[in-house]
Amino acid sequence: MEALLISGGIVFVGRILQDLVFNFKIEMFNRGKVSGVFGINFIESIIGMSVIAMVVGYIGDDPRLLLFLGLGSSVGGIIVIKIRELMNVKIVGQRKYYTRISFTGNKDLVDILKAESYLFTVKEQEFLDGKTRTIVEGSLENRARKEKLKGILKGRPDKLATIIPAREVYWV
Repeated sequence: MEALLISGGIVFVGRILQDLVFNFKIEMFNRGKVSGVFGINFIESIIGMSVIAMVVGYIGDDPRLLLFLGLGSSVGGIIVIKIRELMNVKIVGQRKYYTRISFTGNKDLVDILKAESYLFTVKEQEFLDGKTRTIVEGSLENRARKEKLKGILKGRPDKLATIIPAREVYWV
């Protein structure tokens, strides 16, 4: 029983670490950090193969080791979600996303955005197709605000929306 708890604990912790490293690798990939992805992928594969080899090696002795593997994966997923929530907390003065929305109709949209405290500029502009559209643009503080905006815009006809990470926006 003691061997099961020790090996189960190692598998549990190893699986949590593998989940954390995997999600960190995805963040590096999204930021275009090739060398970071290479190094993290290397570490993640070593952790993953070690955990799997341990489970395979001892599964004949005690199949309950699979429970530790599954539990470690579940707890790792929850920890990753909590870490992302902490990362998405608003940092005052830091711009996370830039957005630009153009639309015709949808006259209530500007009022809804004001009521939700979005800090956008509004202007009317004629496009090449001859239509005059309302242009709304500005910054979003965090991912939660971006997701909320996407929910507000979903299903609205005749709108064009662009939301990009602010690190790619340069003010001259």
